[in-house]
Amino acid sequence: MLKNKKTLENLETIFRTSNSPEELFDSFRISIENKIKDEELYKILLRNKALSIDEILMYTEKICKVFPDLSYNIFFCVGQLLESISSYGKHNEKAFAYFMKAAGSNPGLNEPYLSIAKMYNSELNIPKFEIVAEAIEDGISKVDIKSPLCFALSNLYLDRREKEKALSYQKLGEIYQREGK
Repeated sequence: MLKNKKTLENLETIFRTSNSPEELFDSFRISIENKIKDEELYKILLRNKALSIDEILMYTEKICKVFPDLSYNIFFCVGQLLESISSYGKHNEKAFAYFMKAAGSNPGLNEPYLSIAKMYNSELNIPKFEIVAEAIEDGISKVDIKSPLCFALSNLYLDRREKEKALSYQKLGEIYQREGK
């Protein structure tokens, strides 16, 4: 057990501080080979600034393939990461894709859809409004707590000056809210 704890500490230090993509890759390989199932450890790796976007996505897919029960949190983390490093909406479409993967891995949760609504850039229309609205509308039928999605859609339509749709989603949200949904 002490060896495992020491190994875990060493991996965490490398994932947190290394500037070498090769060292990060080798350490990642070791963690996977040893079946280290530690969500926080992998989040540290994915946030390492030495990694390219392609490397982040590669690691994400491997983690979620090896440990499917970590998928929701890892996909959601990567969606947030991509959104946070996106200047001028550069990575918003990839962030959208990872929020959708998170939603697919745990359909009852509304957080991925709310994140999609929040990241939508109306000035640049990134990701495209129609895709964002369709994803959130689809999410309403899947999530357990529906009212926040209705209110988010209402706000998105209000920003586009589509008052009828905004009002209809506002009313639908109020109905779900009264029902505790």
